[in-house]
Amino acid sequence: MRALLIACDFDGTITRRDTLHVIVEAFGTRDVWTALEPRLRAGEITIEEAMEQEFRGVRATREQVLEAVRERAPIRAGFAELVAWSEAAGHRVVVVSNGFRTVIDEVLGEAGLGRLDVASHEAIFSPDGTRLVWSERGERCGLCGRRCKRYEIERRLRGERLVYLGDGISDRCVIGMADIAFARDGLAEHLRERDVPFLPFEDFHDVRRALESMARDAA
Repeated sequence: MRALLIACDFDGTITRRDTLHVIVEAFGTRDVWTALEPRLRAGEITIEEAMEQEFRGVRATREQVLEAVRERAPIRAGFAELVAWSEAAGHRVVVVSNGFRTVIDEVLGEAGLGRLDVASHEAIFSPDGTRLVWSERGERCGLCGRRCKRYEIERRLRGERLVYLGDGISDRCVIGMADIAFARDGLAEHLRERDVPFLPFEDFHDVRRALESMARDAA
């Protein structure tokens, strides 16, 4: 099988719950996402604008945030096994997220996966408020009009086939680059409505089994 770049969203994909929502629920304004999501889906606001509003009221220390994430947003089953299989087979796994490096590093580090390449934004947490720090993602995408995840993938591809795994709005544009697409939750619904082919998954054991099957068929 040709080498793969396996690019994986973090919140709600690697983790069973979106860590951004966990943080806001614990330390911000409850139900703020309920009001923001319809506007986001309708294109009235961008993901970045929604996140700025979502985190405007979050007041907590870094340690408090990480403790809440550890308790409420565990890693989805099979991710470590997928990484091990990928590395043994000569594939690369990268994490491409609209979330925060502080949180991602903590979760992956505790799972023994701190070596993974991560592309994300950042948040500076304090009892006085939260400041979001946006990463550099090049020029605005000609397809979605945002500085989206395509930029991070284009920088990392080295001639591999692209496997992309995601679950949400920030994954809609970038998954169009994928040779093999895995989707769940809102992203799966979005692709299904548009008759875009993808493979559904519940956990990363499903993903690993599917890729192993493809490898056998290619042999």
